[in-house]
Amino acid sequence: MRRQDFSKISRSSPTPWHDAEPWLPVYGTLIDAGCLALLWRLTRREGLRLFDLVGFKRTRLARDALLGLALVPASLVLIFGGTFAAGWLLYGAPAPPYLFGHLPLLAALYGVLVFPFIWGLTEQMTYSGYLVSRFQVLSRSTSLAIVIVAFAWSLQHAFMPLTVDAKHMAFRLLSSVPYSVFLTLRYLRLRRLVPLVIVHALLDGASVVIGVLLPLWRA
Repeated sequence: MRRQDFSKISRSSPTPWHDAEPWLPVYGTLIDAGCLALLWRLTRREGLRLFDLVGFKRTRLARDALLGLALVPASLVLIFGGTFAAGWLLYGAPAPPYLFGHLPLLAALYGVLVFPFIWGLTEQMTYSGYLVSRFQVLSRSTSLAIVIVAFAWSLQHAFMPLTVDAKHMAFRLLSSVPYSVFLTLRYLRLRRLVPLVIVHALLDGASVVIGVLLPLWRA
């Protein structure tokens, strides 16, 4: 991906979709706000508080944090495995060009320090905390619930960021399937989100550091 120039984007661009791609760590918080507002409304109808979905217990915080760290190696294997498999299938190479790109320093810092934690929490609350257990009840099948939620979770990645490129969108969907299944299964085993939020946020933050912050330091 070519170097992005903020002044160019702020004025106008002949390729706005492509120029907006690296900004997901910034505008992604708006997506999170919409998801959390919808979750708040849905849980309120059920007589729940929004953060009841998290299953947070102060007495388990240390253990949950350690468990989140322990999930990092398996998560990396599944993420890289999915990425390489989908890359070879669709591109004949391990992976297509990296989505994130250069951002101004403040935007890059926001993408590393704030975005991953809000994004990780919102995704886990939406798919694991809310959807999978309800699909279990509605379908009367744990396997079907896992398939539905993992597919929807993976499909989300095809549109965030929106590349308007069918092959790349297919790559994003397929590469996300192994990790989406893993996270869904882990939640059904744990019934707590804190460990999953931690590993999710750490890995999202690392991807932004590699793709956004490191290029700034090297510049």
